[in-house]
Amino acid sequence: MEMIAKHGAPSLPGSVELPSKAVLRAGKSPSVLVVWFNTKYHPLGLPLELEGRVVASFRFDRDSVLRRIRQGETYAMWDDLRSDFENLFTALSTDQFQQFLVALNQGWTVTNLTHHQEPPYDLYEARSRDGKLRAEFSFRAPGVPSPSASDPYYGGKFPDGNFWIRVQRTKS
Repeated sequence: MEMIAKHGAPSLPGSVELPSKAVLRAGKSPSVLVVWFNTKYHPLGLPLELEGRVVASFRFDRDSVLRRIRQGETYAMWDDLRSDFENLFTALSTDQFQQFLVALNQGWTVTNLTHHQEPPYDLYEARSRDGKLRAEFSFRAPGVPSPSASDPYYGGKFPDGNFWIRVQRTKS
């Protein structure tokens, strides 16, 4: 509901369906990918606003869904979903990425930086200073092909942009 409040109704999917009782009783909570196209996003809670494709992964709140199933309901509510992570895919110039790094230093610490050569890109890992969130992000110079372009999962679905960021809660 927080993501919908921030970004409006998602582009995909239009609605969510409840997983089966058997799946939930087996301890599985299927994930649901929710996509917002061309939305404004504040990565890592920074004052910097970027526009791009936001893809969030959610899992069903098992207890809430089982309660709905017991009540005879066959549809899920958006508030039955709990966030796994959220991604932003966008295009940034080298100057915009440098502005992002400056803003990042206000509330985050980069914990790892890996330089890749073929194709050239940098992969960063960061942790919020309060320790509640962790992030991964990647930047490649504009015009450099995506390292995941040949990956059947990512290449076909999210080929746009040269910058992506994933944010998720740390495991307590």
